[in-house]
Amino acid sequence: MIDVVTILVLIFDLILSIWNAYASGFNIGTIRKNGGGKFSEIVSYAGLCLAFAGAVYVLMVILSFGAYLLDYVSMDAVNTAIALDFLVFGFLIIVFGLLVTVQSAIAASQRRGWSILGAVYNILAEVLDITNYASAFSETRHMISGNHKDDENVVGIIILSILIGFFIVFAAYKHGYNKAMGLVGRITPQYS
Repeated sequence: MIDVVTILVLIFDLILSIWNAYASGFNIGTIRKNGGGKFSEIVSYAGLCLAFAGAVYVLMVILSFGAYLLDYVSMDAVNTAIALDFLVFGFLIIVFGLLVTVQSAIAASQRRGWSILGAVYNILAEVLDITNYASAFSETRHMISGNHKDDENVVGIIILSILIGFFIVFAAYKHGYNKAMGLVGRITPQYS
């Protein structure tokens, strides 16, 4: 089943997604308030999409296993939900994460200091994500094609994960945006 390390990673990933949504909202608010480059705005929206994909990714795992523990779905349904989660939201995490990684490397080269650690983390995480995705893609795709038990429950888990993820990410984004709009003076956007 799920071990303690996996639970800690899921918690960390959800917190990171919430932070990315907040930081994206703050950046977008700052750019709208003070002006900024188009690339910075695009990366901020990519960060918001990354936050959404990451939150839904974690929530699908949590809700799938929760539904299994409550005998709402079979283990086949859990495997199908997690496989779909991996293929769809894992791909989105890689795509949007790539833009954020490029921006964090650019920011680190200009600022130095702690931003270098953020850039190194983003680069390593992106390489690991791409490697894991590429190595597991074929096997994961075959898992989906063979499972059709509890399909309606899997769809319910997906929809619920997307809705909860949307509201969590939107709340964090809005809080960051409002924080930026309420601040006075020029502020350098934050990059996650």
